[in-house]
Amino acid sequence: MVRRLYHKYLDSSPALQRIKLIRRRFRAAYRVLINNKEELDSYERAFERHKSRYDLTPDELHNARKHGFYPRSYLIYDFKKWGMAQFLAERDFHKLDFRERGLSPATIDKRNLPLLLQNNAHYLPSLNIAIDKGRVQYIIENGSYQEGDFDLEELLQSYLKKYAKLIVKPISLCGGRGIFTIANTISEDTIKRIEKEGNAIINNVLINEEYAYRINPSSLNTIRVIFFKTKKGVLKPISMVHRFGSTANTCVDNTSAGGVVAGVDIETGGLKHAYTLERKRNDLDTHPLTREKINGLIIPDWSSKKRAIDDLLQEINYLEYGGLDVAFTTEGFKIIEINKKPDFQGIQHLAPALINEEFVEFLRLRGFQKPNAIQPEKE
Repeated sequence: MVRRLYHKYLDSSPALQRIKLIRRRFRAAYRVLINNKEELDSYERAFERHKSRYDLTPDELHNARKHGFYPRSYLIYDFKKWGMAQFLAERDFHKLDFRERGLSPATIDKRNLPLLLQNNAHYLPSLNIAIDKGRVQYIIENGSYQEGDFDLEELLQSYLKKYAKLIVKPISLCGGRGIFTIANTISEDTIKRIEKEGNAIINNVLINEEYAYRINPSSLNTIRVIFFKTKKGVLKPISMVHRFGSTANTCVDNTSAGGVVAGVDIETGGLKHAYTLERKRNDLDTHPLTREKINGLIIPDWSSKKRAIDDLLQEINYLEYGGLDVAFTTEGFKIIEINKKPDFQGIQHLAPALINEEFVEFLRLRGFQKPNAIQPEKE
């Protein structure tokens, strides 16, 4: 009885409550310091890993590190036009609070997208086969779900007869790595490769509609739509870039795989500032292989395409930030993938992120403090 009264008194003591509050604040501050240190260490490691990949002068490397940018970003962003303070630096971005909430973690696994959009099957490739540990987990074809004990070789052979060509996308890899296509017949090596990879999604191969197919027919040329949730709770695109495969022997359009990237004017659908990124930035007006025009091209029927993108964003309103990979195909408008934390350079390809006040407000809620704007240097 005496012990219970003692603890009751302690719990109700204003002094003790004050001590507990201070202790909680110290713990929270310590966690912030530790997390920031981890992010800084991660930034420094990434900077060291990447700095030898690009042809930058010592002064440019020094400037990039001083302001928290990766060397790659120094080649992409137009610092002369906008000044450095208008751009969100990678070092600052990675300090922000993007904790996974709600259904957001589910989108990391490519196999979950067909499940999340099963009631909107028109957004998906016709065929979606989820592979888990080398075995068929489920099949969704045109919105119809089935599962069972399938023989993988027989199953793929039957779908090859129907769709002519399939594409296998490993779950564990990014940047287009590990993706391969299957055509004509299924070999024993193909089955072993899928089983060895373990986890993957298999789709029918999609073909771009005429304008994108003409620019590069060897890959599905996608648009990366980077979006965020506004204060009103609406998903809004902040940036779009169109990507094109750059060679005849690749089925992917990723920039990291040598692909061509061009900024998309969200209002007009016009393509601008196309380039490839190797040791330096190579600006392009036409595709390096087909010589088809990229810069200045207006995506046909853009108003309806933009409306389709907006409609899809509202279907995934449970997310707060991410990147959609979408394609305009002979089968219509399709979503290929959702990236929870997309390659950040795509946001600021045409203009710095910090000139968008709605996006700055979104960042503030995650711990961002906008620095005082620095005017660009006059030439």
